[in-house]
Amino acid sequence: MKDEKKEYLVRKKMYAETVQKNKKLGIVNMVIFSIGLILKYMGMSELGGHFIWLGIVILVYVFGSNMMAKYEMKKYQLK
Repeated sequence: MKDEKKEYLVRKKMYAETVQKNKKLGIVNMVIFSIGLILKYMGMSELGGHFIWLGIVILVYVFGSNMMAKYEMKKYQLK
């Protein structure tokens, strides 16, 4: 039981670090989306489109990373 608990605590720490990193990345992503929308509004639609696509790619990465971390946490839950 002691080894299982230690493994669970290690996984929980990794999950918390991943979630914290993704929160910061989410804030940066909102800034990127905002820049893209402002550029599109100002008439530089080609450059704005690139920023919006970059924001979409980062959004997919953050979502996937959170889902994988949650799956790993669920796999090592104490019984």
